[in-house]
Amino acid sequence: MPNRPGWASGAGHDTHGHWAELALGRVSQRLRFIPAGGFRMGSPASEPGRKQDELHRWVTIDSPFWLADTACTQALWQAVTGQQPSQFRGEDLPVEQVSWDAVNARFFSELNRRLPELNAMLPTEVQWEFACRAGTETAFHWGDGPIPPDHAHHASCQPRQTVPVRTFEPNAWCLWQMHGNVMEWCAQTTAPGGRGDERVVRGGSWSSNARTLRSACRVERSRSSARNDLGFRLAVPARG
Repeated sequence: MPNRPGWASGAGHDTHGHWAELALGRVSQRLRFIPAGGFRMGSPASEPGRKQDELHRWVTIDSPFWLADTACTQALWQAVTGQQPSQFRGEDLPVEQVSWDAVNARFFSELNRRLPELNAMLPTEVQWEFACRAGTETAFHWGDGPIPPDHAHHASCQPRQTVPVRTFEPNAWCLWQMHGNVMEWCAQTTAPGGRGDERVVRGGSWSSNARTLRSACRVERSRSSARNDLGFRLAVPARG
């Protein structure tokens, strides 16, 4: 069992695993403990919608980490930065219209200044996909085939905007909406040969077609891009 982190206002264990609570005033964010382990990243050649950059290979996560159970909400962003950049307004909606640069320079720099022991950051691509799959090897964490209307929010769904971050059922590790709603920034640049200002986003969004919601799908955006379908979730190293 992981030690309770020093930054946590509360911690516990349930049927999905270990959790810890990060509190900033009246706003809180639950993080789930993601264990070290191995998984098959990318997609097999037979997966519908597959792209060439989804290299299918075994990858090992050497160190456990904590991952926010939802995309960063507008309430949390405002509690940290004092700003409200989103087009679609609502405290329990994901923050959007935040660039990779803004996430790092405004949100993480201020959050880590307030809680120096936290060391919050964006997840790597490997961490993101490992957490999204939660032990599965199918196109989505619930299986293959078309997306049922009660499983994820994408371009064929109504309303034509973001929905609250705890809509639908979470995956086996109690992570909500790893598929759809907003695309989520990852920490690193694109693959070798890509443009230097590009960063990878994962998970698809309310404006994306269904195939981009797959666990393996990679999309690249300029690090300065701030769109109404772009958000993020925070990761924290696990210590002790």
